[in-house]
Amino acid sequence: MIGADSRALNPITNQIETDEEQKIFAFENPLISVVFAWAGIVKTRTPHFDFSLVENSKAILAKVNCQIFAEDFNTRLRARLSGLEVNTTGECARGIFLYFWNGAPMGFEIRVFKNGSTWDSYVNGGGTPNGEIIILSGGVESSEFDKPASLNQAKGMMESYIQDCIDDPRNKEIGGKVRIGKFTLDGFEWMPALR
Repeated sequence: MIGADSRALNPITNQIETDEEQKIFAFENPLISVVFAWAGIVKTRTPHFDFSLVENSKAILAKVNCQIFAEDFNTRLRARLSGLEVNTTGECARGIFLYFWNGAPMGFEIRVFKNGSTWDSYVNGGGTPNGEIIILSGGVESSEFDKPASLNQAKGMMESYIQDCIDDPRNKEIGGKVRIGKFTLDGFEWMPALR
């Protein structure tokens, strides 16, 4: 399962651009099936560069070495980010990547940040092929999840977590429609809202 809100907030104007932004994307080729989501500063345009983490992710996924997926993806992303020159620091975005490799579910989180001279990235966590992957990126601290007993329970837990993030007044960048999808060996499909 993977879920996201649908708000896009312009970090320069601090204005909501839309509450219908798609943040979850599927990618498939004969070697690997991937579902990924980005949150934060996903697209940026300055007088010096025009950059989209979604579009660059799709381009990288077409070339990534599946045997060392997280490491190779991050190396390729870092090479692209190194051209985005800045003189500030701080986190920009987080991405979650879920995939099946040799029939086993895997996943990792990647963080993008400004390092004082360019944009940069690192892999924050890796999944193991045991079906127990839990990766959370969101605005609500110290959330704990028990293993769900069913797909509907997992969906409800995820939807509630995202709604808690939306309802927290500290998180004005999170909002809009909650979108949740199911990713299995058979592929990716959107799930209807519970509410």
